[in-house]
Amino acid sequence: MIFTLSAILGMCLLISLFSYYIFRHYLQNTLIQSTETSLRLLSESMDNSIDEVYRLVRYCQTDSNIANYIEHNPNPGSVLSVSTYDSFYEECSRNSSYNYMPRIAIVSQEHYLQVVAATYSSTADLATLIPELPYYEELLTADDYDFSPGIVSDPFHRAGRKVLPVIRPITYQYNNRQAGYLFIEISADLFTIPLKDYSCPSDSFLYLSIAGHTYIYENGGLQEFTPEYSILDDLSTYSLTGTTQISKIHSATMGEQILVTTPLNMPDCYLSQSISHAERTNQAVLFMGILACILIGILSIGVVLMLLMNRMITVPVSRLQTRMVRIAGGDFSRDPSVEWDHELGDIGRGINDLSENVSELMEKRLEDEKQKQDLEYKMLQSQINPHFLYNTLNSIKWMATIQGATGISEMTTSLSRLLKSISKGTSLLIDIREELSLLENYFTIQSYRYGGTITMDIQVDNESLYNSEIIKFTLQPLVENAIFHGIEPKGCAGHIRIHVGYETSDNTEKIRIDVTDDGVGMTADKAAQVLRSNDDSSADFFREIGVSNVHKRLQYQFGAEYGITIESKEGEYTTMSIHIPNIPLHNNETVSSETISSENT
Repeated sequence: MIFTLSAILGMCLLISLFSYYIFRHYLQNTLIQSTETSLRLLSESMDNSIDEVYRLVRYCQTDSNIANYIEHNPNPGSVLSVSTYDSFYEECSRNSSYNYMPRIAIVSQEHYLQVVAATYSSTADLATLIPELPYYEELLTADDYDFSPGIVSDPFHRAGRKVLPVIRPITYQYNNRQAGYLFIEISADLFTIPLKDYSCPSDSFLYLSIAGHTYIYENGGLQEFTPEYSILDDLSTYSLTGTTQISKIHSATMGEQILVTTPLNMPDCYLSQSISHAERTNQAVLFMGILACILIGILSIGVVLMLLMNRMITVPVSRLQTRMVRIAGGDFSRDPSVEWDHELGDIGRGINDLSENVSELMEKRLEDEKQKQDLEYKMLQSQINPHFLYNTLNSIKWMATIQGATGISEMTTSLSRLLKSISKGTSLLIDIREELSLLENYFTIQSYRYGGTITMDIQVDNESLYNSEIIKFTLQPLVENAIFHGIEPKGCAGHIRIHVGYETSDNTEKIRIDVTDDGVGMTADKAAQVLRSNDDSSADFFREIGVSNVHKRLQYQFGAEYGITIESKEGEYTTMSIHIPNIPLHNNETVSSETISSENT
């Protein structure tokens, strides 16, 4: 539950950080685009006024009356001067930017016509003084409008009000040679009046760039200053239009800012505004507040869910654990308190049923153990007869020895050993050494039975093979089969050879034991039948084991890849090969009747 709550908290933090990053990105984008839109509206207002100035300039350069006046250079007060002034004044007064042009003068070679506001009136001789201005030649000879002087003090006004000078040539009527020029002073009000009505946050700044001169709008006026900043990044991709430039800058005085710059309809003139930090911060704080409320709500729901889970899951699971501890301690009684009406209750009922079943099984096991002890006692009593038989055979052996009947003594000894191995219930797995010993005891009896006409030799390739495990009474049925079905039908003496060695199959070292007789042999079909059938005519103990039975026991014990294979040729020989894994006997657990009895006890 703590992990779940921590996961919910972590998920909320990740969502919060991601949401804040997305919000901040879109907030910045929105502020940039809204600022760009506002600047474009502001610049359009200024461009409209500038266009009117351009229109007046075009009128003065193309009007025939003004061209006639420039060409004849009449004296002031003459009819041509008065008529030209009247038409010139009428055109100026109709211009919508007339209020932003405090002084408009048409200057010929020696005289001039001037339309000036009353506060800008002056007795100065403009025809003489204007050519003395430091920027006269530069503005007059420029191919286009040149605003490189920037906003300067009016040279013909006592207070020196700020104006932007414009000087454009006027040519003769019938050729392009300069005859005079037009001098216009554009008041700074053309820029400051629209800026006064422009809504701008307190920490956002407006800049006006005119031909390399930069002005900041402060206290209702334009103050020239030298900007010192470095551009950190170009954000123009966020612009709505291709003409607006957006940059992230850093200055020593104002820190990091985003600057939105849009061009004016004036050569090399721009209007710029910095994005308000306060507005970004206020929006971010508002968003963080909303996000915090959402997170608190999510965490509250998580806490409620945790408490519900604690009541519905943790407490029942804890009680189930307690119940399991009691069962482990031996209390198998049924506990109805863990059988709730939900899924955990089903588990509780299952635990109760299991505990009752365990109790019943334990009682049944105790009863079975009691019956087993009774059976073992009866089996102990039944061993009196085998012991009596061993003692009787032992007495016969000693009597035969005293009387010099060595064959009877050896047969009695071998039979005694075989009966003892059968009756004492020794281990299922024995080593090859002991298996060969049992085989020799059996063959001793058979050799006397056939009067020594059957011989057997045993060959073991390596001493380590004696310690490998094999199932008890594996070789005896194969030797018996060789005697009764191989050599006896031949009607003459025979020989059996036992060979124990290694073989390698599938990169695994195995043991192969070959039992070869020189009897009548058998067909391939008969060999296959011997491995499938267990139908032998003899009824004694050893014949009941059968070759097929040995084959199955080997496969059950070691796996399907092991067992017996038969190779035979009619009238010549039969070889039964036993394939078993090479496993030392001391590395395996042996299963015996004594061991089982001891474990049960």
